[in-house]
Amino acid sequence: MGMIKLLSLLKEIKGKPKAIFLSGPAGSGKTFISKKVIPLDKFQIINIDDTYEELLKSSGMGMNQKNFSPEELSQAAKLMGSAQKITREKYTKALEGLNNVIIDGTGGASNPLLKKKQELENLGYDTFMLMIWTSPITSLSRNAERERSLMPSIVLRTWRDINKNVDLYKQAFGGNMVIINNDPEGLETKFDVEDIKKKYFSKQMGKPKTPEEQEKSKKETEQLNKDIEQFIKEKPQFNTLSDAQSKINKFINN
Repeated sequence: MGMIKLLSLLKEIKGKPKAIFLSGPAGSGKTFISKKVIPLDKFQIINIDDTYEELLKSSGMGMNQKNFSPEELSQAAKLMGSAQKITREKYTKALEGLNNVIIDGTGGASNPLLKKKQELENLGYDTFMLMIWTSPITSLSRNAERERSLMPSIVLRTWRDINKNVDLYKQAFGGNMVIINNDPEGLETKFDVEDIKKKYFSKQMGKPKTPEEQEKSKKETEQLNKDIEQFIKEKPQFNTLSDAQSKINKFINN
C-alpha cells in the first residue's frame, strides 16, 4: 500500500487530524492557559524547550542563561542545536501517525510557523492558533523568576516580534485563532525604559563591544523601545477564557 493511500485510510479511521499552534512570549503562561482551554489528553505536545531544558540540566550548567559566561552561552547554543534535531524527529514521527499535535513555540518568527502550518494542511490537518498575550513588564518579571530565565534583551525582542506578527496570523488563521490576555488584573503596563534598565539590565552580557557595535546596539535598542511602546498602545482584541474554550472544542470536534 502506497503512503498516500495509507494516509487516506488513517484519515477515514481517525477523522481529520488537528494541530494547534501555541504562541506567546516568555512568562506568558502558555502551559497554564492551555490546560484550561485545551483537552490536552487528545494531543501530543511538540515543545523544543522541554528537550533543551533536559539537556541543559544534564550538562551541569544549570538553566539561568542570563548568568552564563560567553563559553557557557556557546555550549548552550550547541545544546539548542541538539534539542532542535530531537524535536524535529519527534514532530516527524507524530505526523506519520497523523496524531493531533500542539506546537508550542513563541510565534516570534512568522515564516517557519506559516510554512509548518501549510505543511500540516497539505497532510490533511486542520490548524488553529492559541496566542497568549502579556505586557512586556509581565514577561520580564516572570522570566526573572523562572528556573530557566532568558536574557532580558531576548525577552523584549521576542515580545516585539510576536506582536508584530499578530495581524499576519489573524489573516492566516482567520476564525481559527484566539488571543487571551494573561496579564495580572490591574497591572500598570507603562513601559518605563529607565526603570526596566535598573531592574533587569544590571549585568553586562557577553564580550565587550567596539564603539561601532555600541552605536549599532544603541540604535537597535531605541527602535525596539519605540516598537514596544507602540504595541502596548495598540493591544489586540482579546477573547475570554470561555469563548476560547468553546472555539477550541468546536475546532476539535468539527
